[in-house]
Amino acid sequence: MHKHPPLNALRSFECAARYGGFVQAGKELGVSSAAVSLQVKNLEAHLGKQLFLRRGNRIFLTDAGEAIYPGIASAIEQLHETTRIVQQSQNRAQVVISVLPSLSELWLLPKLARVSDQLDFSVEVRVEPDPVDFLQSGIDMRLTYSARYYHEYYQTDLYEDAAVPTCSRDFWERHGDGDESLESVPARYLICNRWGPSYASEPAWEDWFAQQGRSDMEPLSPALTFSDTSLAIAAARKGLGIALAPKRLLAGDIENGSLILPCQSEMKMQYGYVAICLHAKRKSSAIRRLLTVFGD
Repeated sequence: MHKHPPLNALRSFECAARYGGFVQAGKELGVSSAAVSLQVKNLEAHLGKQLFLRRGNRIFLTDAGEAIYPGIASAIEQLHETTRIVQQSQNRAQVVISVLPSLSELWLLPKLARVSDQLDFSVEVRVEPDPVDFLQSGIDMRLTYSARYYHEYYQTDLYEDAAVPTCSRDFWERHGDGDESLESVPARYLICNRWGPSYASEPAWEDWFAQQGRSDMEPLSPALTFSDTSLAIAAARKGLGIALAPKRLLAGDIENGSLILPCQSEMKMQYGYVAICLHAKRKSSAIRRLLTVFGD
């Protein structure tokens, strides 16, 4: 009978591979970086293979490391998930959805509103920025823009979008002149939305104007800048200016007349919106049901 490798060594290897270093792995595991390195050496001795190439403070997976990482990561993920299910309280929501703030009100709620009476499980919604920790926070599904933080998890494409200028009809009647270039609108009324330091590809007015052939514009000095797309859209709804926002999130406001599209020029967003979940959970009936709802 083959002797199984020690669990601590497997956990140390998975964590070090995920972070690309022993220091961060030690912080997550609550031990020193030297302890993590020792556990990895024990695993290498057990397997008779070198799993990392060590270059100063950085480590890189060898071919052998690349070969075993997916299986080990999946097994540890399932262990965490099994433990979480046993430990969770009776009153815990069956499915925990973590969602990007901009998607929560304008996209997720309308989806849930159409099917809430048909779901045979309860849903807990947590609104939070990226990245999130699935295992530590007990998250079943993450709805976000781009899967850049979650390559080790199962992902499903939801939709792609384009950024468009939007404002209230009253604002356009006061400041617009029918020119789709928006040249008549003072720069102070161009509402800016900064997604934060983690996103270099956010829809920006500079990029939109460059697409219109106006790359020689002076730097914008908007009166309002938000770090939340929903707030930028709400400001446009209140007549405070023109927001550059994902078109899919504007559907309800366009339909009821709260917002209009003063021009038809769109700027395709670099990434798509995705649903992320644990590999161990993707075949559960609740997750499959939600993926069907979100894919409609």
